[in-house]
Amino acid sequence: MTAALRDEFIAVLDTLPEDSLRALLEVLRQMRDGEKRIRRWSPAVGSISDEDAEQMRRAVEESCENIDPDSW
Repeated sequence: MTAALRDEFIAVLDTLPEDSLRALLEVLRQMRDGEKRIRRWSPAVGSISDEDAEQMRRAVEESCENIDPDSW
């Protein structure tokens, strides 16, 4: 790794919240260990907080799990 690349990498890491750093570290460990299931990186990964994700999960669960047989 070049010094410039290392410096840029560290500069970006310094801007990330700790939960994103932990998620990134897990992905990097998986890559290092040769796990084949990591093929693509989604731009959405890590873009929302755990609280927002939980709120979205609850909204989907509350709204989408209910089937109204009279609505069809």
